[in-house]
Parts: sequence; structure tokens; C-alpha cells
Amino acid sequence: MPNPSSLVAGALHRAAPLNRPPGRSALAIGTVGRTGEALINSLLAHPDYATVHVAVEAPLRSTLPRLRPWRIDPDALARPGDPAGCALPPVDDVYCYIDGSRSYYGRDRAYVPASAGQVPELARLAAAAGARRFILVSPLPAFLQMAAPAGGALHLREIGLIRLGFETLAILRPTTTGGGGRGNLLERLVARGASAMLDILMPQGLQPLSPHRIAQAALTAAALGPGVHLIGGDRIAALAPDHRTMPAS
Repeated sequence: MPNPSSLVAGALHRAAPLNRPPGRSALAIGTVGRTGEALINSLLAHPDYATVHVAVEAPLRSTLPRLRPWRIDPDALARPGDPAGCALPPVDDVYCYIDGSRSYYGRDRAYVPASAGQVPELARLAAAAGARRFILVSPLPAFLQMAAPAGGALHLREIGLIRLGFETLAILRPTTTGGGGRGNLLERLVARGASAMLDILMPQGLQPLSPHRIAQAALTAAALGPGVHLIGGDRIAALAPDHRTMPAS
């Protein structure tokens, strides 16, 4: 396996100085659940973004001129190298939130969910479309946060993202207790009870953050500058110290 440290160093060497013209454009993928909704709202509220595309799998009418639905065929993502239905718009920044649960009330049924297995193809498509910054929000269960390497890639999938040579690559691993949004009512109640007990046992620095703070941290991470930024659950809170304040960039 390649040395992740050497790949990070290589990506840093390749990164060009960041010259951000006014009116950046962004694409948000995987915007399901409360965190996905918070990510869309945060992007729309951010003054740097003149255009915010959001990946959808069904027609969606937007009443906001800055919000532009972008149709993607989710099945095409399972066919790497097949451009049909999978072209991404030419944007500056791509935000990808994976493994989110759809809203119980179906408010996000038009949006495209994203899984960990789809990330390599999405990142390749983003790079091919000219994206300069790729921000991946990849939740990690609390018990795995303890074993995650500090500042290091977790697996070959993340190493593959580094090799694509984005000007800025940020991988955020917010803590999740998981399971609270899936299953029937009884299953959700049991999961929430287990999550509450785990919250008591885990270190304060690894406590799950609100969806808004996770979205805020993602936008702040995008503005950290050129290079590769691998941000574990213990560091994400520092990127969103005030959940009511938009990050400067």
C-alpha cells in the first residue's frame, strides 16, 4: 500500500495558489436527511457562492435563482467510466455527504443519496469537470473514531481521492452514533436509547454535532487553503465554534 503521508505531501506540492474569483459555484451531492438540508441552506447563505447546484434524481422546481437542480442517474454511478447520466456541472467546489438517511417525512426524496462506494467515481467526475475543491463529509461511528489514525487516510478510497490532485481536498469525519433515523418506530426508539448511553461514555471532543454545525464545518474546511485536510471528529467542532455564525472564507 502506498504511504499516505507521501501522497499527502505530493498533493500539497501539486496544489496551486488559491485565486478565488468573486461568485464561486458549488455542487452538493448526497443532500439527504437533516445534515443534507443544512448543507444546502449553508451554501445558499454563504456570500461566496453565486450558484449552488444540487444533485437530484427526480425533477425539482426551485424558486431560488441561485439554487439549480442538476439531474443525475444514481444507477449510472454503479458503472464507472460510463458518462451517460453522470456528467457533473463545471463548478469550483463539490461537497459530498455520504451515508445519510432520508428524511422520515420524504422532504428529500428528489435528492440523490451518496454512499461510500460511489465516492471514487463522483470525485473522478468532479475532477474531470474542473472542480478545484472537493469536500467529503464521511460520518464515522463513535467507536471507530477512537481507532482512526490522526490526520491519516483510513483506506484506499481516501488515498485515491488524494491522487486526483484537487487544489483543496478536505475529508471530514463527524461522529455519528448511527441508526437513529432508520427502521420502524420501535427500532428508532431503541437506537436513540443506545445512542444516548454512548454519548455519556464517549469523550467530550467526539460528541456528535448538530447538522448545522457539520455543514458549517464543511464550508470552513473548504476555505482552509490548498492541500489535503483530513479532519477527525475531535477537530471538527473547532471549525464551527458558533453554530449560529457563518464561517468566514
